[in-house]
Amino acid sequence: MFLKGLSLLAVAGGAQFAIAFRVVTAEEAWSAINPGWNLGNTLDAIPDETSWGNAAVVESTFDEIKRAGFKSVRIPVTWTDHFASQAPDYIVNPAWMNRVETVVDWSLSKGFWVVLNVHHDSWQWADFTIEPETLEERKTKFEKLWVQIADRFKSKSEKLILESLNEPAGSSSQENAEQYNDANQRFVNIVRSSGGYNADRLLTLPGLNTNIQRTVDWFVEPANASNYILHVHDYDPWDFVSTSWGRTFWGTAADKQAIEDTFIALQTKFQAPAMIGEWGLTGTSVENGAAWNYFDFFVRTSKKYELGAQLWDNGNDHYDRVNKKWRDPVKLAIIQNAVRDIPNTLPAYDQLATIWVKKGQSAGAAAQVNLEYNGNVLRSVVNNQGSMLKKGTDYITTATGFNLTSAYFDKVTSNAAVGVRDTLTVKSSAGIQLPLDVTVYDTPTVAQNVYELTSTADLSIPVVWNGAKLATVKAVRKDGVYLKDDWTQWNGPLQQARINWGDFGTNGNNLVLYSSILNTVKSSGQAVDFTFEFWPRTDQTNNVTVTVSVV
Repeated sequence: MFLKGLSLLAVAGGAQFAIAFRVVTAEEAWSAINPGWNLGNTLDAIPDETSWGNAAVVESTFDEIKRAGFKSVRIPVTWTDHFASQAPDYIVNPAWMNRVETVVDWSLSKGFWVVLNVHHDSWQWADFTIEPETLEERKTKFEKLWVQIADRFKSKSEKLILESLNEPAGSSSQENAEQYNDANQRFVNIVRSSGGYNADRLLTLPGLNTNIQRTVDWFVEPANASNYILHVHDYDPWDFVSTSWGRTFWGTAADKQAIEDTFIALQTKFQAPAMIGEWGLTGTSVENGAAWNYFDFFVRTSKKYELGAQLWDNGNDHYDRVNKKWRDPVKLAIIQNAVRDIPNTLPAYDQLATIWVKKGQSAGAAAQVNLEYNGNVLRSVVNNQGSMLKKGTDYITTATGFNLTSAYFDKVTSNAAVGVRDTLTVKSSAGIQLPLDVTVYDTPTVAQNVYELTSTADLSIPVVWNGAKLATVKAVRKDGVYLKDDWTQWNGPLQQARINWGDFGTNGNNLVLYSSILNTVKSSGQAVDFTFEFWPRTDQTNNVTVTVSVV
């Protein structure tokens, strides 16, 4: 056993270096890891690092993440395809172990707190709720893997945190949860007895599915866990987070209370810091105004309840690792401000991030801009040329924001062009500079409105966008029955009969119905009306219906 606080001579990549270790508590670590970021879909990709579309990670990525203000990095790793041998030893391929260590060392060298785990193995082979006849064999494999990981990383600094298993699989039941209580105990036993600094290393432990409520209900602290942080994930509400079933809106008092109630339940049960190892929005189709509100509320509220929040980033959603830039700098600024308790001015619940102006119609309906100042004061409104709009001439302040005048709209919509005509930047006394696009649109047109289903290959429908942007799609059979997910009838008029991104999409100047949904059409045996709904969704004249009939 090495003495606490002293240096240990370690060997990695052929070089010797001294690493200090200081025993830290979960409370100390929690206060230091916010905000956090995930290196998603990379070392966790199957079968290899670049298999899911991301380039092999490079050291400079961590420089950029640090520059963005993040304090911790979670490095998901899937080990499934990297065993050099199977039973009984389950030896990890040395080249893969070396690669993982290299990436971990890059992160640690930048000063990050780093979380290292066993990731998609949870559903590849480490699902401990199925096949009882092979259960002990799979748990043995889990133990053999962690013996090797714990040994390789035992000499790292206290900023390396080990996570037993990502999103433990299984349906919601105490019986299934107890399998992972057992797995956590095995993990703790191995790490704590593996030498180096691991007897005192901070661990992070999940409950069933890393679901908060299932953790509250059934998680049991392992014996000798001592220094650990509870590990949960939160993608609630899933229909909004994944832009599914027409859920393009979020931010009511009830929406916010639902998230807060979940955090309260967690802290009421455990009364200790916890780590939200994954959160965020999946894909880029979420309307920006709602997305910004969600980011701001989530970061502030998780901090309020002592929950460290690590943003899930799959390489497409947030940080562009190739071009080294954030796809939406506003989300990044919101995180930075929220974690430091700096208030952000945001769109109100009923305010989109785009001010949509219908071509040929009065801009009066778009004139009102509703904001949540959150204690801020409006300083100025600036156009895309960098010029300040004139108060009283271009806009008039109100109790809930400001109104754009007809004089302003006459200047920016004076010709027939559709598309983004201006971007207004709302500057407040503190927080983000809020951008609001002013976009002139008209109803899109499609090449044809009726297609015969002669093939279930993806169907591309040429479209002239006319400045519009797709929001969602409604699919109803000719007999009035929803094509799929009939339970959406209970979700309200903006979600009823809506299908999901993944059923449909866009590709350049094409609307696309994917093969999966066309197979559903074929199985239905009748024609289906697909209503493509464009922003703003309140303008029903902006929708386009395409009928797909079965030959």
